[in-house]
Amino acid sequence: MKDMWQVWESALGATECDNIVAKADSYPEAKTVVGFDDDSRSDESIRKSTIKWFSRDKEMPLVDRIMWFVNSSNRTNFGCDIVAPYDIQFTEYYGSSSDRYDWHQDSWHTRPQPFDRKLSVVVQLSDPADYEGGTFEFLTAPSPGKVFVPKGSILIFPSFLAHRVLPVTGGTRRSLVTWVEGPRWR
Repeated sequence: MKDMWQVWESALGATECDNIVAKADSYPEAKTVVGFDDDSRSDESIRKSTIKWFSRDKEMPLVDRIMWFVNSSNRTNFGCDIVAPYDIQFTEYYGSSSDRYDWHQDSWHTRPQPFDRKLSVVVQLSDPADYEGGTFEFLTAPSPGKVFVPKGSILIFPSFLAHRVLPVTGGTRRSLVTWVEGPRWR
């Protein structure tokens, strides 16, 4: 693996990001949980944010747009056996309630499904002037820092890397998250 993560700085235009935020209005708010399957639970000491699940089928142009960056990154950096994303999550972190997501991984290798989340993708939908705090960090790899701050930037990394979003202390940070799946790790 060449790099532990890759950022496509300002990959999506401001209008594309604003359109994604506008699409979120058509989806219902969902419960935030931590953990997987039978172990999933609400736990605001770990995760506090607002989420909405986009329909992958309704949002295929968006999926195709993101997958262009994923396929390019996978070819040059990761070399994973991937197929496509299944879930697409729109997330809002509010400074008024110090929203955050503490250390976690996006994959769980003991799940019974015949697939694993291989690559995680985070799209920065907010302008850095719209919020304070909310820094994205990795536990065991250098963090992307300011290169992942510009609106429209896309961060791609192996789903097994532990990461977090520090508390947002002012304004609202919005992002789109998806996980690209493939056959079980071998």
